[in-house]
Amino acid sequence: MVIRLRRGAVRAAIVVLMLSAAAPPGHAAGFSIFEQGARGMGFAGAFVAVANDPSAIFHNAGGIGFLKGKNLYLGGTLVSPSFDFTGQDPFPGAGVFESSASSIIPLPALYYTHQFSETVVFGLGLHSPFGLRTEWERPDQFTGRFLSQRADLKSVSINPTVGFRLADRLSLGVGFDFRLAKVELVRSVPTVNPFTQRVTDIANADLASDWGTGFGFNLGLLAKPSDSWSVGLAYRHKVNVDFSGSAIFNQLPTGNSQLDALVAATLPNGQTPLTTEISFPSIFSGGLAYTTDNWTFSAEADWFQWSSFDQLTIVFSDRPDLSQTIPEDYTNSWQFRLGVERRLGRSWAVRGGYYRDQSPAPAESISPLLPDSDRNGFCLGGSWTNGKVRFDAGTWYVRGSERSTEGRNRDRYDGTYKASAITFGASFGYGF
Repeated sequence: MVIRLRRGAVRAAIVVLMLSAAAPPGHAAGFSIFEQGARGMGFAGAFVAVANDPSAIFHNAGGIGFLKGKNLYLGGTLVSPSFDFTGQDPFPGAGVFESSASSIIPLPALYYTHQFSETVVFGLGLHSPFGLRTEWERPDQFTGRFLSQRADLKSVSINPTVGFRLADRLSLGVGFDFRLAKVELVRSVPTVNPFTQRVTDIANADLASDWGTGFGFNLGLLAKPSDSWSVGLAYRHKVNVDFSGSAIFNQLPTGNSQLDALVAATLPNGQTPLTTEISFPSIFSGGLAYTTDNWTFSAEADWFQWSSFDQLTIVFSDRPDLSQTIPEDYTNSWQFRLGVERRLGRSWAVRGGYYRDQSPAPAESISPLLPDSDRNGFCLGGSWTNGKVRFDAGTWYVRGSERSTEGRNRDRYDGTYKASAITFGASFGYGF
């Protein structure tokens, strides 16, 4: 009877680990990426009503209808995130302080447009609309290591688009969104040692998915009522991505042969396959831009339908007893953006902007996987152009509001998170 109880305790710990291990793609979906072209970055992403370079494929598909000839626009962004955590009682305890490890995330972007006639322009975009990497210092001693030591979500959108110029001052764009995504997670598996009544690490778990695929579409409208004013509307439909992957558990010796034998008998052998589905949210954007002399002012609001991510269902084909549905309860959220550009002669321009981003995650979902919070972004950028060649650069400093789990974290890992990030983007453009 004692052995059965002990084995049940170890098995329960592994079940909890496996169920939560499949969740990072959904949490990472809370990290939308708007750094999709260096010129738009200089406007703090308030580009839906400007949309006058090929990155309009992401921001507002209607904008490509006004582009002439052939245009190549390529580059990328480097993102360096940072997280701090201060614990609360009862676990991990008041005064516990943790920091993330240094990391740099590269986000390439490539756009091409080709004018076929006075009214039809074809475009092709390659960009990363969602992504995340969290990695914590001293992973073997990190107090949240049973939730995450390292998490990495990658996504790529292949986005063929057609722009139709319906009138001199009106263009409509339609695109197809082929989405690929994958996730990796490394974490520790804990249990309570039945002989010492202390928490003991019994295994490392490595979860990796294959590239999952999903399909969606995007629409955009750009209107220019006058030489000074422009109005932009854009919609990107939600994309459901099916993931399949496996978890591998590597046992860690505890120094107790009885416990080690019990763990060995309980851990899944080899790769344990799993499947799940994540719904990346719909995005609706609207904005205004005003140009006068050498100035352009732009304002934008973006609405994210995060409520589509209300739960996560995980299926273990070889272990149906482990399958479960986990509530997430994300809420819809807004982003508000302001940007300004000042042209300095024929070749140079400088830009600046600000944005405010509301977090969709409830306190119960805040964890080392994604310490999400409301964010403020402060942005600078500039351009150099010479004939058919242009070079754009932009940088953001993003500061997250202090976010507490309010004692409600689902994994009972409670505390307060602080987050920040520095991003730098550069894009090269050439007109044929």
